Order: sequence, then structure tokens, then C-alpha cells
Amino acid sequence: MGTSCISVEKWNHRRYHAWKNDQNHSRKRRAMTHANTLFLSVLLLLASLTVPGKSCQAEPAIPRDKVLHTSFSLVIGIAAYDFYRKNTTLSTAQARAAAFASTLLVGVAKELTDDEFDWGDMAANGVGAAIGVMIRF
Repeated sequence: MGTSCISVEKWNHRRYHAWKNDQNHSRKRRAMTHANTLFLSVLLLLASLTVPGKSCQAEPAIPRDKVLHTSFSLVIGIAAYDFYRKNTTLSTAQARAAAFASTLLVGVAKELTDDEFDWGDMAANGVGAAIGVMIRF
């Protein structure tokens, strides 16, 4: 006869607080993901500035130009995806596709201003854009 009964109100109250704690945890986790992504983007950008240029005798494994294209496309992809998710009614997949296409269009516009179109730069833009649009805040 020692069964404990809990009222519906008490049960709902407990469920509400458990849900509220989960929501706060999710916000904190998203904020940490945002901070980590920003830190890694800045770190990648700084690392790209330290890649040796043409004055070095040895040819670098990944040319500085390609690292810069990847870095900037990554940052543009993150910003574009964030913009499409917050300011449109697009689904996640549609927002990623739109952000990827927008980032590649920026890369194409940049390449058209160069002396000659470099498909290697566009490949680097594609890698950066693909990584950038996969990051969610």
C-alpha cells in the first residue's frame, strides 16, 4: 500500500522543467559549436597566411592560393547558409544548396576577374563551400 501517486500537475511540472533544461543545454551546445567553428575558421585563415610563398625554395604541398580560396569559401558558405536558414522559409537541404550555389557564384565572379580562369581554384572554392554549408549554428 506504499504506492506513491503523483498528480498530473506535478508530473507536467517535472516534464516542463526537464524540457526547459534540455532547451538550455541545446542553446549552450549551439553556442559552443558556433564558437568552435569561428575559432577553427580563424585558425585556418591564419594558417593560410603562414603557408610559404614563392620566395621559398621548396614548393608547398598545397599552394597558398588554394588554401586561401578554401578558407574564404568556407567562411562565405557559413554566412550564406546562416542567412538562408534565418531569413527564408527554405528547408535545411534547400538552404544548403542555395548557400553552396551562392558561394560558388562568388568564386566564379572572382575567377572571372583574374587573368585566366583556374579550375583548381574553383575546386578549392567547392571544398570550402561544401564544408561551410555543412556547419550549422
